[in-house]
Amino acid sequence: MFRYLGLVFFLYASVVFSAHHDSKEHSSEMHIMNAWVKEPLPGVDATGAYLFIHNHGKHTDRLVGVSTEIASVSEIHEMSQENGVMKMRRLESGITLAPDQKVQLEPGGIHIMLFHLNKTIKAGEAYVMRLEFEESGLLDVPVIVKKIASSESQNHHEHNH
Repeated sequence: MFRYLGLVFFLYASVVFSAHHDSKEHSSEMHIMNAWVKEPLPGVDATGAYLFIHNHGKHTDRLVGVSTEIASVSEIHEMSQENGVMKMRRLESGITLAPDQKVQLEPGGIHIMLFHLNKTIKAGEAYVMRLEFEESGLLDVPVIVKKIASSESQNHHEHNH
């Protein structure tokens, strides 16, 4: 029986690993940590996703796309202050990461916007977000939904596009 459990575990691990990477040769040079999604306020059809990226590779790479099962539209955005007003804009060219560069995606800065949520998401739930890198290919990342204070959430959603 233990032999069969070992085989089942091996097959499961193989499927998970192959689902984690696309068909391109993947070097695991991009390290993603602390990925989370903000639980949206009731009635709000958008939210933000945040994570830490570290390019452990020897070559520059770029995060060019994001997708997830929980939203119809996923975009890379940046918040900035102009004339005392917080503004959010889409980063059309993505995020470039030089070798050994670290980038923190966080509220009030660079982040991922998820629009047209496909379902109601609640704190404590886990989903998968797919990151697309120009050189490293596709990388599936687990994300946890977190609840944050409503004042922080309101500040993020009260901005000009």
